[in-house]
Amino acid sequence: MQLSGVIDGMKSFEKATIKMKDPAKVANMVSQLVSEGPSKLQVVTDFDRTLTRTRGEAGERIADTCYEILDRSDLMPQMYRDETNRLRDKYYPIEIDPHMTVAEKVPYAVEWYTQAHEVLIKTGLKKQDLVNMVKDSTAQFRSGTDRLLEDLHRLNVPVLIFSAGLGDLIHVMLDQQAKDHDNIKVVSNYMRFDEEGKMIGFTDEMIHMYNKNENAVHSSSYFERLKGRNNVILMGDNVGDLHMADGVDNPNVTLKIGFLNQPSEERLAKFLDLFDVVLLDDQTMDLGNDIVSRLM
Repeated sequence: MQLSGVIDGMKSFEKATIKMKDPAKVANMVSQLVSEGPSKLQVVTDFDRTLTRTRGEAGERIADTCYEILDRSDLMPQMYRDETNRLRDKYYPIEIDPHMTVAEKVPYAVEWYTQAHEVLIKTGLKKQDLVNMVKDSTAQFRSGTDRLLEDLHRLNVPVLIFSAGLGDLIHVMLDQQAKDHDNIKVVSNYMRFDEEGKMIGFTDEMIHMYNKNENAVHSSSYFERLKGRNNVILMGDNVGDLHMADGVDNPNVTLKIGFLNQPSEERLAKFLDLFDVVLLDDQTMDLGNDIVSRLM
């Protein structure tokens, strides 16, 4: 692949796992992000299967989502695992089906999350158990994620983690495996607990993988406060993630990085049409670190 500009010499762009439909366009976008510096930049990213790995160092299957941390925990009843496995078997093939439109997938996503949340409430989950659930799980950040978040904090670049997972677990995982820096905002599904710490519901409207453009953060003061930060690095593993930065004021450069965790020719073709850079089953944050290192 012929590289040019600032990305020439970035080792991550030479990896076999990287695909681009228009390398010259990507080179120009990265050059502009770097030349305009960290004061013009913000990062908007998904969490599950984007910041987190989808397999371990030896290729083994691991807990790659917030919900799987719960599914695999010995602190959860067997009925919860049985039901969530049934739901995953039914709905996950729909989520990754390249032949269905987002509009066609939305009703199924709502069904999946609604039923999963109802089952979770029935378990009597205790808030105090969340720390050990994450600690004892196989969930891991992609290699280099902690460095990326540390460097973005050092550069005072705002990071919005926009997740259809569980915000409570995201904060715990950040505390345990990276750091929950003050430049990070997490918009996600948050559990509601009673005075004894027992889960009794959720705090706000449900966030699923296809309604991130409808979330209240877009009409809140978050993006308003970031006026002037017109350059965005957006990272996700689902086409629904493309709308996470819809609230950015007067966007200039939005570099869209897509993590294609279960590659197929059809899904790759679709991702290449929608994302500027596509990473095929890449368990690292090398690309993000390469770009941000040029801002240091």
